[in-house]
Amino acid sequence: MTAMTAPALTRYRPLLLILALLILPFAIGGGLYVWGWRPATAGNHGELLTPARPLPPLTSAAGEPLAATAFNDHWSLVVAGSGPCDTACRQWIVATRQVHVALYKQMSRVQRTWLTDQPTPDTAPLLAIQPDLHTAVATGAAARAAFDLDQAGHRVYVIDPLGRIILRYAPDADPRGLLKDMERLLRYAWAG
Repeated sequence: MTAMTAPALTRYRPLLLILALLILPFAIGGGLYVWGWRPATAGNHGELLTPARPLPPLTSAAGEPLAATAFNDHWSLVVAGSGPCDTACRQWIVATRQVHVALYKQMSRVQRTWLTDQPTPDTAPLLAIQPDLHTAVATGAAARAAFDLDQAGHRVYVIDPLGRIILRYAPDADPRGLLKDMERLLRYAWAG
């Protein structure tokens, strides 16, 4: 009887090896999950906002309410800060333009916006050098809180195509990290 099982086992050995190779990653993943292992660092360079913040009501530079659909169907890079666009703000606007251009084939999926809390911002100097830049004004307390306008410095926020603020970059963040995050988002996201 043992003579008959040895040839049968030899015949099914490739099938058993393939099944073992298919089951092994699931067994390892399940074991890591059960024992509570988590990666030491996240893959993103910006701060992931959990939960995502809803987009508050904003107005245009002319004082007209912006439609909620102004941020739909595109990924948005928003340079936000209190007051006029100073040197740090201009550096972020140039950096977001460079990121936008570096996205190459994915450029059409991304738009850029400068957000301020000034009631009538002077957009002419910025639009003269970057005509594709949108302008938005935070008029209410909800907008000030959503974009951290009470904190010093200009930050960059990523808004997804559903109108949620999902990532925040500190005033001293490296723009290369923003580019890497945007490339990853655009590679794996079906929206926008």
